[in-house]
Amino acid sequence: MDTYKRANWHSNILTITLLSTLLAACGGGSGSSSTTTSTDTSNSLLRSVSSDEEFVARFKSAYTQPNGNNRDQLTPQAAEGTATDNSGSAEGYSSTYTLENNVDEFDVLKYDGDYLYIVPTIQQTCCFVSQGNAAFASDALVAPQNPQNPGSIRILSTNPDDASAQEVTTIPLADGEYVQGLYVQNNRLISIGTSQFYGSYGDAWQQIAPWGQQSVAVKIYDTSNINNISRPWNISIEGGFVDSRRIGDTLYLISRHTPYWDNIYYYPSSQQEANANKQILANTTSADIIPNITINEQTKSLFTAQDCLITRNDQTNEYAYPVITSITAIPLNDPNNTQTTCYDEDANGIYMSPNALYLSQARYGSSEGQTRVHKFALGAGKPSYRGSADLPGYLWNRGQVDFRMSEKGDQLRVVTTLYTGDSADIRDHQLTILQEAADDLRLDQVSTLPNSSRPAELGKPNESLYGVRFLDDRLYLVSFEQIDPLYVLDLSNPTDPYIAGELEIPGFSDFLHPVNDNLLLGLGQTAQNQGLVKLSLFNVSDISNPIELTTVLLGKDGGWNYSEAQYNRHAFTYLQLTDGSDRLTVPVQSSYNSDQGAYISENRVYLMEINDKSNPAAASLDLIGNIIASPSPKENWYGGQNRSVIHDDAVYFLSGDHIWSALWTDPSLQTGPQ
Repeated sequence: MDTYKRANWHSNILTITLLSTLLAACGGGSGSSSTTTSTDTSNSLLRSVSSDEEFVARFKSAYTQPNGNNRDQLTPQAAEGTATDNSGSAEGYSSTYTLENNVDEFDVLKYDGDYLYIVPTIQQTCCFVSQGNAAFASDALVAPQNPQNPGSIRILSTNPDDASAQEVTTIPLADGEYVQGLYVQNNRLISIGTSQFYGSYGDAWQQIAPWGQQSVAVKIYDTSNINNISRPWNISIEGGFVDSRRIGDTLYLISRHTPYWDNIYYYPSSQQEANANKQILANTTSADIIPNITINEQTKSLFTAQDCLITRNDQTNEYAYPVITSITAIPLNDPNNTQTTCYDEDANGIYMSPNALYLSQARYGSSEGQTRVHKFALGAGKPSYRGSADLPGYLWNRGQVDFRMSEKGDQLRVVTTLYTGDSADIRDHQLTILQEAADDLRLDQVSTLPNSSRPAELGKPNESLYGVRFLDDRLYLVSFEQIDPLYVLDLSNPTDPYIAGELEIPGFSDFLHPVNDNLLLGLGQTAQNQGLVKLSLFNVSDISNPIELTTVLLGKDGGWNYSEAQYNRHAFTYLQLTDGSDRLTVPVQSSYNSDQGAYISENRVYLMEINDKSNPAAASLDLIGNIIASPSPKENWYGGQNRSVIHDDAVYFLSGDHIWSALWTDPSLQTGPQ
């Protein structure tokens, strides 16, 4: 058998140099076969499996039909893995910047007011291997070793009075353990680890074989005694890591799994190859397909076949999905009661509100593109399927794009990008508002914009969509080709949204942060190539007439500058103070040639304040200073992850694996690395 053909999934994976960031109905292994999905008369896009035999037959069909699981390999770039003020307490210390209030997100730096918890840098240690001679997924997706392997999670105590930090202990990692991020909660430290590190979603999301022979690890540590940390829970789930969130005492883990078989044609292109697959899979059972979960060395199935959802036959796309996406709810107080909902499609990205999880999947076939969205309600027990919708255009095509989705009440607001095929105006952008149907498990369209009564486009011809932010009944959009139009949309009447105001300024904003109802902060870059990082403060009290109040430029003039916060919200830190002012920090990496001709690359975090925000016309954005991270004598390389924490007047800046710190009142007197 031709080993190249057996591994032709790999021909589409180019070497990916990873950026410094990044992206019911199932029984949870309990043996329960109850479902709450639609009846046979439903038109929902997902339905419950009728039998174990159907589950197996549907899965096998992906490998036993010529071109049965081939799709166009147009790959959108997914998010880094998101309007609310949710990034810090009203006083004291800042926390991880998140999209939604009360929906925590894992990150490489966590802080509980006493200790900093730091994940070792792994972003520069792994990439997918290109074609070469590798034949199978197990050979092709072996990551290079971490330079610090096995490495450790570092824990530093802090003293905000003098901005000092000191390492108190470490948690060693196992060989090949790639920790994607951490949570801290109630004297718990929760790590999310993977057997492979694959960074952003990228081309691999469109493949099948790479998702075999992977696993996701959840380790729950008891940190009540920082000098004697224990690990009462060790959880492992077969499958590749998609994303994770935490709401209260429940950790949600999204993973996707495909079984691994020897000598299989992952993309059968002829009847001969399909017949060969039929013979190999002839005796396959559901146990061969369903992933396992192991909790403290006790292994069981993650779900049962009868508890899973499958796609209905689709007249426009007969694609058979050889991938299972699982949504696992892990009660942190009792992980043995873990429950899972699953379905037989892949997932390109997620958005989670306190009430629901939305999984999106890019679908191909139409020229403009299409995105499928599934909604799962959250609450006690397993996530429950509530309906789906197919939207024109793509959702996951630029960083931090879960900003493009927002739930208000029982409605979901989504911004997609449609590709027109017209060289004079290659892309259009569309707002769609969806709502659960009363008579079936589907998401119905409430309205769209543009529409026949309001035909004005969202953005000028050929403009890409950069910053997107929903804030209650408003939507802020930034599009860019040569100038930066900031659009303000009024969503107060969901059946008739409209463009209320527009502002054109040079440059663009990737990231938008609502300061309050009247002020908006934009983070991006100046218009010129390799320009400076740009922070703009906008007065949006009159949505028909947004005004740019002030701009602060960061970085090295004449150099190459960017901020990780442009594409990873966790790099942006924001803290409200009780005196009414706000503090924020933004990391900037600059590369430039010195006066002596040497090429210099440096990481700084800039400290800024927003003052007089109660009077939007007089509000100001003031630069306080910066902290610079220099290479540590303990290592030859630094960078790769930039985070910061504000605690009272202390600022802690993580660059790479080490901490630099200073007091807000005099950032020039800094210490580090620690």
